[in-house]
Amino acid sequence: MSLRRETMGKTVTKQARAELTRLMLLDAAAVLLHRDGYAATSMVDIAREAGVTKGGLYFHFSSKDEVCDEVQAAAVAVLHEHVARARRRRPHLRRLADLSRALMGWLAEDAKVGASFRLAREMGSNDPRFVTFVRAWLGQVRAHIAAAHGAGELSPHVRPDMAALLVVVTCVGLESAAASGTIPAGTDLASTLSELWRVIEAAQPADSAAAEATGT
Repeated sequence: MSLRRETMGKTVTKQARAELTRLMLLDAAAVLLHRDGYAATSMVDIAREAGVTKGGLYFHFSSKDEVCDEVQAAAVAVLHEHVARARRRRPHLRRLADLSRALMGWLAEDAKVGASFRLAREMGSNDPRFVTFVRAWLGQVRAHIAAAHGAGELSPHVRPDMAALLVVVTCVGLESAAASGTIPAGTDLASTLSELWRVIEAAQPADSAAAEATGT
């Protein structure tokens, strides 16, 4: 029995080490993909950044595209965790505002999300596998807009499809402007985005604005 427990302990430790190595590789890949882009990032670069042998990398991932898939999956998990925490907290439009500001924060602080956005920008027109995160985020934007419209939180004159497009174009534009250096480095994108929400909230019906102010 003691030998069995010792063997099981070694197996668990080996599994834990393997999972840690995998996470290190994903973190390294996210940093490189966010900073350098898809074309300039190689499997050798990822292994070197993570401090893992090339053989160790290929034990976990068979190709760079598979790494990109996993980086995006991790970014989608960040999105889903945020949505789950925010569920039922505030009116739908406020949740959308919080989500968009959270996105701006992730772009600055979470390499997985930043890498996913860059992959979509650089590679999305070539292969739909590179827009996994962006599609998930866009779907959540549309869901919030539709719910806000259905709940009367938007003026009846505001078209849900156009409202969603405005949010998406603004967020994507800010990300692109920051990545290209069009706006000064270190610009607080979340605060910048707040200006958009002041405009949108000004277009809300008076009764909806009052309800949002009271959190009802």
